[in-house]
Amino acid sequence: MRRREQLVLLVYTLFNIIANHFVKFYSDETYYWLWSKKLDFSYFDHPPMVAYLIKLTTLFSDDPLFVRLSAALMVSGSAYILYVLAKKMFDTKTAIYTFYIFISSFIVIAASTVIAPDIPLMFFASLLLYSAYMYLHGDKKLYSLLVGFSAGAMLLSKYTGILLIFTLVVYVLIYKREVFKDKFLYYAIVIALLVFSPVLYWNYMHDFISFTFQLHHGMAEEKVFNLHDFTKFTSAQLVLFHPFYLLALFYYIAKDRERFSQKKVYLLLPFLFILLFFSYNSMFKHANAQWAGPAYLSASILLGYYMAKNNNKILLGIALALSTVVMLLIKTPIGLDVPPIKLFLSRLGKINNFQNEIKKLNLDIGSYNYIFIDDYHGSEVAYYFKKYKNVHVLSSARFSNFNLWRNKDLNVSQESPVKTIPSLGKCLYIGHDVSHYKEIARLFHNQKILASFHKKVGDKEVKYYFVEFKN
Repeated sequence: MRRREQLVLLVYTLFNIIANHFVKFYSDETYYWLWSKKLDFSYFDHPPMVAYLIKLTTLFSDDPLFVRLSAALMVSGSAYILYVLAKKMFDTKTAIYTFYIFISSFIVIAASTVIAPDIPLMFFASLLLYSAYMYLHGDKKLYSLLVGFSAGAMLLSKYTGILLIFTLVVYVLIYKREVFKDKFLYYAIVIALLVFSPVLYWNYMHDFISFTFQLHHGMAEEKVFNLHDFTKFTSAQLVLFHPFYLLALFYYIAKDRERFSQKKVYLLLPFLFILLFFSYNSMFKHANAQWAGPAYLSASILLGYYMAKNNNKILLGIALALSTVVMLLIKTPIGLDVPPIKLFLSRLGKINNFQNEIKKLNLDIGSYNYIFIDDYHGSEVAYYFKKYKNVHVLSSARFSNFNLWRNKDLNVSQESPVKTIPSLGKCLYIGHDVSHYKEIARLFHNQKILASFHKKVGDKEVKYYFVEFKN
């Protein structure tokens, strides 16, 4: 990498690391933080890589900077890997364009800010694209070992990594069938399975509930066309990559008479297949825009090649300027009063942690043996009041790992709320659902309503209760 790009990458990384301290948590981040405090072979919602990374970076502090540290580092690591791959496949000019396209894409700006399973997925998918290309087109068979590790680590990050593996298999079937005779390919498969084995073991011990959930979560059982979800997903992709990038890429592909050359197919397959896969599924079921994120790894190189070939400095310069403005608005106080940015930041800071209410009541949170909350994001209470060992969610918008922790720690099941349980001592309930309140009341002899108040949840005013229970 040239010295200028090295300097840009260093400044970009340091800026993200420092700025992440001041950006409010997105609600799911505290949930993954809680995973890191309750390490396991895997979890109901996703594989465990995000928890392992958070655990590694928060050994000495749970400050947001450290919770998100791996996000900033892995995004920068992905940028470096894609630069090197683009240079190997084409030339230095393509690598430079690829580098700036990648770090300026909006999905990458978001990824460097929020710690989620998508971030290690992005890093290990980049590493897999690089190592697979080097193994298939280089003389060093030992790259196969890196292929196995990166494929396993990618699946250990998020299940949708299987889509990239599928596209690589298709590429091999088209161009490199002789590799099936190579023993190093099977070494790679063994290594991948070993790295992924914690997830296989956990699912085996839990009746494969995570695999089943993800299959139904991402794909509709009944194929009923939903124009709203499809339009929302596809239009979001124009912003997700970059308003100036996706349409330009499709234009260049359509114009290119050699679009199906071997190198370009290596990049086209993951880009088009992953994007079309989720676009198709969004016709029948809601799909989060970021699920298509891995498509834009190879897309960055492909667009970098076309823009370098056409010497399109003006388009790149305008795109970089827009992305720089967006980064400054989102990650610094500059954007606090800009309506669209303010709306985005309010989503990041959408945390019902009840700090103000607890201060008004002058509650000593540390005096409670357990805190029960009937909101899915009870992890926010756990993070802000450091009660990760004994915060439990009674019921959530959907089944989550809270249900597993709750059943294990309290011997309370979904079907039968109350069983023989040990003395719970002094506990605090924070919630709005009367049925959940009654469920907890059965576990105690004494109860006292400390306060009730209204909080705005979405467009509704919801009445919450603070209730103290004692055995």
